[in-house]
Amino acid sequence: MNPSPFVTVLLVISSVAVSHGLFWATVLIGLNQKLSNRLLACLLIMISLRVGKSTVGMLMPEYQIFFSGVGVVSMSAIGPLLLFCAHSLFDSNYKLKLREWLHFVPSIILMIALLIKQYYINGAYTVFTASVLIYMIATLIFLWTNRETFRADDMKWTWIMFIIGAIAVLWITFVCQLLFYRPLVYQSIVITAALLFYSLSWYAIPRSRLFIAEPQKKLSDAQTYQVLGSRIQKLLEEEEVFINTDLTVSTLATKLKCPAYMVSRAINQYFNKSFSELIVEFRIKKAEQLLLADSQRSLTIEAIAFESGFNTLSAFYKSFKKINGITPSQYREKELRVKS
Repeated sequence: MNPSPFVTVLLVISSVAVSHGLFWATVLIGLNQKLSNRLLACLLIMISLRVGKSTVGMLMPEYQIFFSGVGVVSMSAIGPLLLFCAHSLFDSNYKLKLREWLHFVPSIILMIALLIKQYYINGAYTVFTASVLIYMIATLIFLWTNRETFRADDMKWTWIMFIIGAIAVLWITFVCQLLFYRPLVYQSIVITAALLFYSLSWYAIPRSRLFIAEPQKKLSDAQTYQVLGSRIQKLLEEEEVFINTDLTVSTLATKLKCPAYMVSRAINQYFNKSFSELIVEFRIKKAEQLLLADSQRSLTIEAIAFESGFNTLSAFYKSFKKINGITPSQYREKELRVKS
């Protein structure tokens, strides 16, 4: 039986959207070795499989159960990939360790279970639709906990929020599919996925810094970034611009009167750090000075945190302990004992 014109159009939209997602994933994998790129590529592949199974299922209804299995397995991986993608985007040294790989154990168990018996498909869809929500919440908690550091790189912050928002919209269509098993819901999933894939591409293309690893520069470029790096260091050391709690790459670039991408690259090459890592380091150094200054002995830990550029006490404690291994109070007591 030939599909109706509407179904034919829907199949075309779905096929193009899925193909676009898979093509983008292939480009990201081949682009460089950045873990954030590879995790995003895997996320795009899993979303493409989850959406594409509906398309293939309409074309080959006799294999509907098999493709439903593919869809639920891919659904089980979306949540962990989103969380790890957020981690790797803001931490260039982030690696997938054993504890991270354990998040994919349910996907492996599910694949084995579905090979034995397809009875589990409906229940698995419910469980892993819920798991996507749980991982989205976990990702948002991770980002919100570190917001003071991460929001400094406003391009990355906006990008990850864009991704989370896109998956949240798609997740709503998945929930509708569970609640209302109708053709209209399948159609909304396909159309929503197509719009999201192209929206993400539209946002990402002019912001290539998110995906391109820093190449070895020619001598002239290296000198340019060396000069810019020294200007950044001067601003941080002499003008202490880091005490501005709202400081971002863009605001620093405006102050330096140069493009934000150049500021980011200069920091990467001159300091061998990311923008957020550099700002936190300077803020902690400022806090250490205030903790030990005789004239500032009356300042509370909270006051020192704010004077150093932190806008939350929890972020200050977390960053200070990460760098020094002890709390600010312990640091003050230890250094004062040494002096006496």
